[in-house]
Amino acid sequence: MRGRRLTPLFILAILMAAFGCSKTTAPGFGTIKLRLTDAPGDFQQVNLAVTQVSAHLEGSEAAGENDSTGTGGGWQVLRSDPFNVDLLTLRNGVFTTLAVAQVPAGHYTQIRLKLASGSNVVIDGVTHPVTVPSGMQSGYKLVGDFNVPAGGLLDLTLDFDAARSIVLTGSGTYILKPTVRVIPTASAGSITGHVLPDTVSTTVYAIQAADTVGSALTSAGDFTVGALPAGTYSLAFHPALAYRDTTLAGIVVHSGATTNVGNVQLTPQ
Repeated sequence: MRGRRLTPLFILAILMAAFGCSKTTAPGFGTIKLRLTDAPGDFQQVNLAVTQVSAHLEGSEAAGENDSTGTGGGWQVLRSDPFNVDLLTLRNGVFTTLAVAQVPAGHYTQIRLKLASGSNVVIDGVTHPVTVPSGMQSGYKLVGDFNVPAGGLLDLTLDFDAARSIVLTGSGTYILKPTVRVIPTASAGSITGHVLPDTVSTTVYAIQAADTVGSALTSAGDFTVGALPAGTYSLAFHPALAYRDTTLAGIVVHSGATTNVGNVQLTPQ
């Protein structure tokens, strides 16, 4: 019997089916997506050299961790290719994706970032190395309660505060002590607006009770304070010079929504 001839359309159908199957989530697995954003700091650049991103699955600690791969001991590696990120490019509502990976479904308790010695800050055009006390060995662990549903997605935003995380020591060296908030992306809201005059550099703080939850630096007057939990905030505006500090109270933020406060007029001193 003569063999069946495969037509181009039949071959295309086979390839489409194969690639379509490769994108499906394996049974008992879900997906973790991590995004990164940053609050402003008094730097020109804050460059982090990241070597690994992982998440800790509760109840899977029996096997010891493999130091060379970062796996075992309950750790699921989300990304292992080294990459660099300048935190100051992630201001005013800008995000970058740190990792997207399929992992076993379940309850996760920590996110871990491992950093390399190439991290640095740039101040007044001068590059200064940043010492990473434990980031290379054990990594920086962000504690929380995160559930990855089978066949579903856990989408988290890491809000890195560069101003609080980079510390100048008495010996004149810089060390990294990360201050990072972790919030589910779907439940995060934001506040946006425009400061006048728009030529005045102004730092904007979102304050809840006595805590500064987020901040932004105006760009041509525009600002966005992102990754905010739902709630009521005060906005404090601190101009760089010649204008008075200004506060707006009672700003309500809803999950997954942006609150626009419009134009905010500064008063000359």
